Amino acid sequence: MKKRVILCVVYFLVSVLAFSQAVPLDKALENSVTYLNGKIRAKTKVAVLNFTSDWPKLSDYIIEELVGYIVNEGTLLVVDRMNLEAIRREMDFQLSGEVSDETAQSIGKKLGAQTIVSGSITAIGNAYRLRIRAISVETAQILGMQNIDVTQDSRLAALTGTTYAGSNTASAPPKAKSGGTGNAASSAPADSGWQPIGSAGVKIDKEKIDGKEKNVLTVDVNLRSNDFAGAEIKDQIIIQTLCEGSGVRFKAMGDGKAWVFAIVVKGLERPHGVDVKTQPGKIVEVDVPYSRLRQLNPKGHVTKQRTFNRNEIECLRIIRSNGIYLHETGVSTIKIFDLEIY
Repeated sequence: MKKRVILCVVYFLVSVLAFSQAVPLDKALENSVTYLNGKIRAKTKVAVLNFTSDWPKLSDYIIEELVGYIVNEGTLLVVDRMNLEAIRREMDFQLSGEVSDETAQSIGKKLGAQTIVSGSITAIGNAYRLRIRAISVETAQILGMQNIDVTQDSRLAALTGTTYAGSNTASAPPKAKSGGTGNAASSAPADSGWQPIGSAGVKIDKEKIDGKEKNVLTVDVNLRSNDFAGAEIKDQIIIQTLCEGSGVRFKAMGDGKAWVFAIVVKGLERPHGVDVKTQPGKIVEVDVPYSRLRQLNPKGHVTKQRTFNRNEIECLRIIRSNGIYLHETGVSTIKIFDLEIY
């Protein structure tokens, strides 16, 4: 099956992004419109609906600029946006917030559009990640999806309320809203996306593995009785990619202890997951199609399984837990790399 996206475990650090070279915001928007022109039939009526970000000014700017680029290109037709504000109030959505595909379709029909263009922008280290997506109003089919790395410059700084003093001294953008949990200090960078759970330490670094430099997530735990520890990630872009995927694969190195790979689904008390059995000093390849996922149960307990619903994914976890699933205590470490969603 064709890979939808490849995600290094340090997805949120600019130095490890496996995508295109970073460009200024306006160039990224121009490139996005060129991309859309190649994915959407000429003369199609499109509506630039919403743009998810933590900065309403930035969202408004991106929407207006995208409309301007589309109009000037002349390949696609932009529907009249005069009614959008009334529809926005009627359906109670924010242009800088998330809008479901169903809502986007409904709004598109009200606007007389055939295709909806939307997206998001997220702070990543000292830069940003821009994502553009186009869906058919009639069928909800994804017609195109593009990711572009965007550099921090004076214009972007003004729109996000950060400071900029030149290419070598630009301040890091503020961290996007995080849903991470945990009660232990972590050595993970603030913008790494991965957060500790329980008595865990989380570190992200480059390491040489089998002679190749890898971006590695290291999770250290020291389990006691009835402890529960590990790492989790809740970034909205990754969650959306998980919802659109059919499985996850990655490579792991550990000390022979068993870990659990889990996906938390909204509204369910117990996550779905599989055991990850590591081998000391050896690389283990883990491939988890969603069809393998089962709800995790405490040892000795059997309860009715709930169906895994990929449309309600809340977060991704790498965990060890004593007294709940594995009944093992003590120090344990796992290294995760080459993570991808397919």
